[in-house]
Amino acid sequence: MSCNTSIRIDLNRTSLNAEVRQKLKLESDRLKTRYDLRVNTGGFQVGEVWLYNPKRTKGKSPKLQKSWEGPYIVVTRLNDVVYRILKNPQAKMKIVHLGRLTPYQELHPNEGVT
Repeated sequence: MSCNTSIRIDLNRTSLNAEVRQKLKLESDRLKTRYDLRVNTGGFQVGEVWLYNPKRTKGKSPKLQKSWEGPYIVVTRLNDVVYRILKNPQAKMKIVHLGRLTPYQELHPNEGVT
């Protein structure tokens, strides 16, 4: 193999590596943008929320079990992603992660009825 051929191969490899790196960066940015659109970064203020309860009861299909319980009231925000919540004044407080909470939307009985 001549010196010119090895230089050409090195240049091709370098340009190919740069192109692959650029495409990986573009794909990574695209995935981050899509993730950021779906993620809940706002958190919750003091108010009502639902608590996700992933515990599975033995003998029952997960499909037939309630996956949300509540509403709970956010008592304090311990940090960006951890909250202290309370179901009622007599209940014990729970500490939960933001990922297990979702906004509570009250159902109105006459809504949607024509």
